[in-house]
Amino acid sequence: MDTFGIAGWLYHQPILHQKTMTQLELPAAGKALGVGVVELCSAFFPSQSAAYLNDLRQAIKAAGVSVRNIAVDMGDISAADPDRRRTDLEALKQWFHVARAVGSEAIRVNSGGSEPTTAEELGRIVESYQELAAEAEHTGVHLLIENHGGASFDPGQVQGLLDRIGSTWFRTCPDTGNFVGGTWRDGIRVMAPAAFTCHVKVTAYDGAGQQPRTGHDGRDRSADLKEILRTLKAADYRGPLCIEAGIGTDEAESARGAIRYVRELLEAI
Repeated sequence: MDTFGIAGWLYHQPILHQKTMTQLELPAAGKALGVGVVELCSAFFPSQSAAYLNDLRQAIKAAGVSVRNIAVDMGDISAADPDRRRTDLEALKQWFHVARAVGSEAIRVNSGGSEPTTAEELGRIVESYQELAAEAEHTGVHLLIENHGGASFDPGQVQGLLDRIGSTWFRTCPDTGNFVGGTWRDGIRVMAPAAFTCHVKVTAYDGAGQQPRTGHDGRDRSADLKEILRTLKAADYRGPLCIEAGIGTDEAESARGAIRYVRELLEAI
């Protein structure tokens, strides 16, 4: 568990807002930080054209890095409207083929826009993930669930989804800074055994691992990073720790600081 990577969202400001960088430069940025693993983001793709995908694959090859995952932020697999859900599922399936084109090992698909309160609502999510898991097996690209809204915010529902989908192609992407309302302990306990990759957010260089954080929705997302890392280690997690957020406005420096800090925590557990 000593492999570090860069989650693409670390660079969302220069790529999406400041327009001073593109995803084609992300692999080289990761290499400059001394990591060999990067994660891409669907929001950073200007298109899925063969020309763009070839350019991206060449950039990845030139940097000498691997792509662990594409974080896909589109579609609502929990949508009540069956026509909308069908359209979204078919669009999501295309990302498995995009992943194959650029050499990504997995894609992350969100569990939906709202937290389910009925068996019918949860059933739609289960059916959608089952269909996507079949596509994952067909393409050889893993399907991941992250604690990133909707049903995935509830550790009990994540466990239920893992049990009901029951596919080795359906894995998790725990995000250390996305467990809401004090659920981090139960959340990482559920997600660690099936973890394929991991997003790490650092908000404080606290020796005990305490990470205070409030989400955009105003909900508390504080967690004990040291204990999370200990749980991952106990689960024999062997994937990368991908830095998604650090301290400061300079992305490269914040990533370097986060990597140093997480290494110190790992040495202490």
